[in-house]
Amino acid sequence: MQYLEQQLSEFKAEFAKRRKRQILGVIPMFAIFLLVVVLDKKPEAVLFDVPVWVVLGAAFVVVLGFVAFTLWNWRCPACNRYLGKGISLAFCPKCGVALR
Repeated sequence: MQYLEQQLSEFKAEFAKRRKRQILGVIPMFAIFLLVVVLDKKPEAVLFDVPVWVVLGAAFVVVLGFVAFTLWNWRCPACNRYLGKGISLAFCPKCGVALR
């Protein structure tokens, strides 16, 4: 499909917003991963008077929420299809529109 220059620039701007949101969403995932690794070594530990199994369950729910966020956010602004695993895409792998 042929797009106008204005549309192409809007796609690039929207992709930049989505990419920024995606990167900002990954940062808490690293923190949760580190928390889970540390707490997994001490199953009898208590964190802020909360049993570890509750903290791990909450971490699991947050990770599921991030997966849902990714499926919603990480889409091509032109064709609205999932962009895949890459974060530094120059083009949409599905429709080929320039993203950067």
